[in-house]
Amino acid sequence: MTSHTRHIRELKHPITPSDWRRIRANLFPAAISAVEPWQAFPWHSNSRGSFDTHQPHSSQALAIDVFGTLQSAQSRNAILNALAEQLGLPDSQDWQVSLEWLDPDNLLAEPRRSQIDAVARSAENLIFFECKFTEQSAGACTQPNLRRGVRQCNSNYELQTNPINSKTARCALTAKGIRYWEHIPEIFTFGADQDHTPCPFAGSWYQWMRNLVQCNAVSRHYNLRPAFVVVYADGLFAVAKEIRSPAWQRFLSTLRPRHLPLATLSYQELVALAKQNSAPQEMATWQALEEWVNRKIKSVVGSTPV
Repeated sequence: MTSHTRHIRELKHPITPSDWRRIRANLFPAAISAVEPWQAFPWHSNSRGSFDTHQPHSSQALAIDVFGTLQSAQSRNAILNALAEQLGLPDSQDWQVSLEWLDPDNLLAEPRRSQIDAVARSAENLIFFECKFTEQSAGACTQPNLRRGVRQCNSNYELQTNPINSKTARCALTAKGIRYWEHIPEIFTFGADQDHTPCPFAGSWYQWMRNLVQCNAVSRHYNLRPAFVVVYADGLFAVAKEIRSPAWQRFLSTLRPRHLPLATLSYQELVALAKQNSAPQEMATWQALEEWVNRKIKSVVGSTPV
């Protein structure tokens, strides 16, 4: 969430009670139970190994605010069924919400499993949520980056040999046993046995691909109906601009229709949907969350690069 769908990165130092007080102050009260016990919750770390969930611009905190509140809501089924209808999924009466979800089976054989911001699952359905706030873009593949003075991939999807491990494949990740390209042809119009110059996932499409591929793998494994939702803060933010751009439309044009629904939904729209479908006794909570989310978003607009 801080830069892309995260692989596990450990904090250099454990969260202390003092740290927790600062984080707690930045979380919506109704969502706090979702991160208990806080000592075991996987708090995000930055490149320096420190946490930032106490900061107003924290993407993790905003996701916890909304999905943590949804996790414990009595109206959870009604709210998620309203969203499922938009996604073409059937109703369910046993929706569960998880934060910072990891695939226990590691179906993609990732050396470090990707951590999904939020997941809603029922006996019939599976929805992955990738949450964005002040991020400048989705994450790109690191294989074309310089490492030890060489690149493991030339940014094309073509037969090549990784100079570091001497393994040959069209994709350096495939050569390492990671199974993305086993699923890509099911979701996208790109064939795994064809060259692609450049590789369609060498840049910022990489994160979206990886999310979709994992959603596909997990849903197929458990025979669930899948969907993927990008949740973003609407306003003068980079990701909000990206999903309204011609580049985003080009990305959508590479998806196979109806195989795995992909939707974009602003935090503001998601909270409004929850208000519309909540029980009367929960209306005050969702109204307070709406004000909390809007206030947090407005507080960082002026200080966020766009």
